[in-house]
Amino acid sequence: MALADSFEGFIFDYGGVLVHHQTDADQARMAEIARMPVEQFTERYWADRLDYDKGLVSNVDYWQNLAGDSAELSPTIIQRLTEIDTQSWMKYDSAMWQWIDQLRAGGKRIAMLSNMPRELGEALRTRTSKLDGFDQVTLSYELHAVKPEPAIYEHCLEGLGTSPEQTLFLDDRITNVQGAELLGIRALQFTSRDAVLQRLRDYAANV
Repeated sequence: MALADSFEGFIFDYGGVLVHHQTDADQARMAEIARMPVEQFTERYWADRLDYDKGLVSNVDYWQNLAGDSAELSPTIIQRLTEIDTQSWMKYDSAMWQWIDQLRAGGKRIAMLSNMPRELGEALRTRTSKLDGFDQVTLSYELHAVKPEPAIYEHCLEGLGTSPEQTLFLDDRITNVQGAELLGIRALQFTSRDAVLQRLRDYAANV
């Protein structure tokens, strides 16, 4: 059985699946602008990231909280950090987008489900046409909910219009995969493109 025949809907995470991960060089560049050691910057970058992805804090508050009491970041610095951060999550994996096009051509319903801050989401909507090909786009900052919280999966499924058992979810984080599975969604951890495509072929052969 071909993979495309195994499911009616496909849900894709964004970072680490449809785009490449942010690089160490990206982190180093932002750390330099913030005038912080890279290790400290990276630790703080992720510490409050879910609140930023939820839309609970603005980009101004996020970056100033990251800097802490050690520095008062100017609006210009915050704008630079926001833009570099946004651009660092827009390095597309063309092979994955081509696969999405193939799935859509085969009549499958396609969704994106991602934790991301408003600035990245708005950049995707206004600067690119990347979101146009999806039947459903569920972004965390719009719902004030993040994976692996049930509400964000349920919102995506409702918009996609496919049943959990006929939907395959791909995400690079195992906790997000497990969150989907708790709702009955078929899910696979996206470790690398080649490894996952092989797993998908094996998976399809056994469903």
